[in-house]
Amino acid sequence: MDLPSPADVAIMSLSTSRSSSTPSLNGDKDCQSLDSFYRSSEEDDDFDTVNLDEYIKPSLKRYLYPQKEFVEELRPEEVRWFYKHEGGKKWTSFIGYDSLRIECRFRALKLSNENGDIDENERILVRGGLYEVDVKNKKCLPVYWTEDESDIVRGVWFEEGHWQPLDESFSIQIETEHLAKFRGHRLEEAPESAKGPKPVIHNIRFKDFHVDWNATNEIYKYNESRSSKMIRNVRQTLGWQKSGTRLRRGYCYEAIMDDKPPDINHLVFVIHGIGQKMDTGSIVRCTREVRDRVKYMRAKMFPEFDTVGQRAEFLPVQWRSSLKLDGDTVESVTPHKMKGVRSVLNSSAMDVLYYTSPLYRSEITNSLRTEITRLYHTFCSRHPYFEASNGKVSIVAHSLGAVISFDIITGWNPVNLYDQLMNSLLAEEEEDACGNDELLLDINVAKAKVQDLELLMKSIRDRQGKVIQSLPFNVENLFSIGSPLAVFLALRGVRPQGIGSQDHIIPTSLCKRLFNIFHPSDPVAYRLEPLILKHYSTIMPLHIHHFSAPKKEPYSKIPSRAYAAFTGALDELTKDKTKFEDNGDSEGSGRDEPTDPSVQVKGQKFSLAGWFNNRKKKEAADKLSAELQMMNKIGKEYETQMQKEIIYTDQDELDKTAMMEHLF
Repeated sequence: MDLPSPADVAIMSLSTSRSSSTPSLNGDKDCQSLDSFYRSSEEDDDFDTVNLDEYIKPSLKRYLYPQKEFVEELRPEEVRWFYKHEGGKKWTSFIGYDSLRIECRFRALKLSNENGDIDENERILVRGGLYEVDVKNKKCLPVYWTEDESDIVRGVWFEEGHWQPLDESFSIQIETEHLAKFRGHRLEEAPESAKGPKPVIHNIRFKDFHVDWNATNEIYKYNESRSSKMIRNVRQTLGWQKSGTRLRRGYCYEAIMDDKPPDINHLVFVIHGIGQKMDTGSIVRCTREVRDRVKYMRAKMFPEFDTVGQRAEFLPVQWRSSLKLDGDTVESVTPHKMKGVRSVLNSSAMDVLYYTSPLYRSEITNSLRTEITRLYHTFCSRHPYFEASNGKVSIVAHSLGAVISFDIITGWNPVNLYDQLMNSLLAEEEEDACGNDELLLDINVAKAKVQDLELLMKSIRDRQGKVIQSLPFNVENLFSIGSPLAVFLALRGVRPQGIGSQDHIIPTSLCKRLFNIFHPSDPVAYRLEPLILKHYSTIMPLHIHHFSAPKKEPYSKIPSRAYAAFTGALDELTKDKTKFEDNGDSEGSGRDEPTDPSVQVKGQKFSLAGWFNNRKKKEAADKLSAELQMMNKIGKEYETQMQKEIIYTDQDELDKTAMMEHLF
């Protein structure tokens, strides 16, 4: 069992005992809560924390804490640490829990310079466990990915209003001067004078500004720019007070240990598809967007979850960036004509060819498996409670990433497909060779050789199994996003069988639920349900409700809608029906309403060519021959018969046997 660090011991002592001289915070009506400041930032927000300060108005803070009477050292609760992304303009404050741990670590390092009994390289896990802070070098580093390093700063002195920390070098000098001059003095503000400026009892000058103390608790910062000096001279000539920015010592909100995110009970790996070679860091940004949207939707649609004390965490998985594959061979054989288009194809669609190649498939599969395993073990080492509390793991995979994830979960190998082919061929040859002793002898010799090869392959698999293990967890949900998985399975010989179940595609012992989500206009995405039950090729996919839809009918109560049961004379009707589905329901109701090609869709713009075509269709429909009328009748009877045969008494069972295919 690991012993707590000195910083953790300091935090425990702070959380159990509070001094009777707890200071009041510099609460002010202009002071914003951390959460409001967090959300107003122009940078990418990290909604991985919960701030308790947003529920308490700054103006009420002075009544919640006893008044501080004398100038003394700031307590860890009054100091606030900040981080800023590379290229960012504003500093973002850590939550109270993170700031307290960083501050205690900072103070412990100062003591270690004298005693030398603390590990200087120990890091503090922050920002929901996704980053760690190197206090010595004042850096915030990502835990699970790279190229997202940010600076941190210790906030002691702040400009009133936006509460951004002063530059640390200036802050240290101001703090040193303040304690050296006024330590032990009573905190008070300068008395209001009817005429003239307030007296200055102390000041300190820097290159671009200077700081004046009008009292122990009234300090102002004045810029030294020419325009600022001119304005101050005019104000002094008129007998007005000098205009400056008031400085506050200590953050407007105290850091408390309860200001922390809940524990993680569901881990979700987000896996990219093709095209990652063109933009290596895109999966990290996309995962951040998914995390932010989930946090937003949870707060808006499911506020009751905040009381549960559990949450889901999303981790990006980069499997393409570490692959070498053919090196520069493909680039060397690429013609220079249309170089831009060819370069895009080489960096995106070529990944599919790489995966279908027996030379590179294992390299791609091992890369993804190794990265997921590394991330999982890293996560569990930093969150030891996750496995003990039976935490769940799901996978969200896009495009080719879903195919690779499926193969890793199921352990599919093209060699197995070759074995099946050889066995079927031998069985056919043996059947054809009945009565031919010489041919039967040759077949038996071939069988013996095949058995020897199978034994050799089994020993190779056993050796590989010791080195390459399957995933160290069971998958709760596999979300296949815009994926060609169905095409890969169809080409591998998967066909609908019997009454159909998910186990025909992927065993529920390996993955409890499989969701196939796609946009109808995605040329790479395909449906999965027809590989389970054949008749699902005639049933429309289920539409996902838009999150802002006022009325969301439960998916279990939405009736299945079928396509036209036959083609031929009604091909044009099917095309119009498909066009209506692609447009979708603007309210996201999730229903698929049948349409009549002869009726103009409400809100559709008038088109002369469209009107002429519709007129021709209507005339053709009115002049159906006896054969076509009979086809219409047969089609309706077939559709009625299908509805009678396919009856599901339990809608949950229907959901298990069919992959939910949705629209975004």
